[in-house]
Amino acid sequence: LLWQLMRFTMLQLLRNLRSHSQGKEISDADILKWANRKVNSIGRTSHIQSFKDKSLSSGLFFLELLSAVEPRVVNWNLVTKGESDDEKKLNATYIISVARKLGCSIYLLPEDIMEVNQKMILTLAASIMYWSLQQQANDADSFPSPASTLTTVTPEASPAPSVCGEDESYSSLNGDFSNLSVDDTTSDTTVSSQLEIDGVVLDELF
Repeated sequence: LLWQLMRFTMLQLLRNLRSHSQGKEISDADILKWANRKVNSIGRTSHIQSFKDKSLSSGLFFLELLSAVEPRVVNWNLVTKGESDDEKKLNATYIISVARKLGCSIYLLPEDIMEVNQKMILTLAASIMYWSLQQQANDADSFPSPASTLTTVTPEASPAPSVCGEDESYSSLNGDFSNLSVDDTTSDTTVSSQLEIDGVVLDELF
């Protein structure tokens, strides 16, 4: 029952990232595919067939996965080959330490990785996937909005050059900034201000 609650929580968190999953349910197979694809994206050849793959006991796959989502987080000088039980435990302990350092929600113990506890390993993969997608969503939200880039343009000034098609993107918005919202719970706020220049009142909507 406890594992079902943990699994439900992680899948709901992934589902709520609508910008990546479009609100669809996330399955265990989706998490598996994402993990393999992420590891392969950095040139690693590791591949697992399922979350009960015995090769997971060495801990190397998850260390490569963590390195794929954040290249600077794994110190490979601390990683062992994962051949003996002692080396596996060192790697498993390091995996949990690194994942926690990133901010992942960790429910499992080093022994769960060493013994390839399928259910607990799934929660680890899901937590890493959620952290990675959340970072991508945060990066998308940090894109400067038109309101934050307003500048005073004099008649003599020429328009700034377009960078990566930003001018086309802004013109297509037609002032409707609600489409930039990723989180449904985010409420739209409107701030109106008046600027008085030489006795002329200008209404600007930010």
